[in-house]
Amino acid sequence: MSNELISALESRVTSAVDTIEGLRTEVRVLKEERQLLESKLRELLQKIEGVENGDAQAGSLDSAPSNEAPQTPGYGFGTMGNSHSPSEY
Repeated sequence: MSNELISALESRVTSAVDTIEGLRTEVRVLKEERQLLESKLRELLQKIEGVENGDAQAGSLDSAPSNEAPQTPGYGFGTMGNSHSPSEY
């Protein structure tokens, strides 16, 4: 009977360790995504400040605005093999 209990406990510990490792990986990926998003936000804020201050270079006033956002790989939800949809966050 005690061998069965030890085996069941070992199985639960293994499962818990696997879950913790998976969550650590997900946290690391989310931190990297957050850093990329914060960087893009800083760039956008600098451009906005440049436009407000009349700086044509920072606001890129020479070109017509585009209705479509540039497609930059690695800057969004689900990067690095993470298959979560934005609604899961």
